[in-house]
Amino acid sequence: MWIIFGSLSIICTLMSCLSIFKSQEKLRAYWFSILGLVFTVLTLLAGYQLVSNWVKHEDWSALLDVVPSMFTILTIYVITMLTANIIALILIRGKSKNTNDNLMKKR
Repeated sequence: MWIIFGSLSIICTLMSCLSIFKSQEKLRAYWFSILGLVFTVLTLLAGYQLVSNWVKHEDWSALLDVVPSMFTILTIYVITMLTANIIALILIRGKSKNTNDNLMKKR
C-alpha cells in the first residue's frame, strides 16, 4: 500500500509543478500540491503499519533487514516531497501576486 501512496504523492507533486508552469490555473496546482502532501503522510503511515504488523507477528528478521534502509529511504523521500511542495506553493503564491499586480496596473 505504501508503494501506491508514494507513487500517488509523486504524481500529484509533478502535476502541481506542471500546472504551475503550463497553465494559469493556480487552484488546480494548489490542490495537486495539497494532495501530494496528503499522500506523503499516508505513505509514512502505511510504512509504519507494515512495521507494526511485523512486530505483531514477531518477524524480527524482517525488521532487522528492512528498517535501517527503510528509515533512510523514507527520510530522503519526505524531505524531497516537502521541499518540492513548499516550492510549488511559493510559486503559486508568487504567480497570484504577479497576476494581481498586473490587473492593478491595467486599471
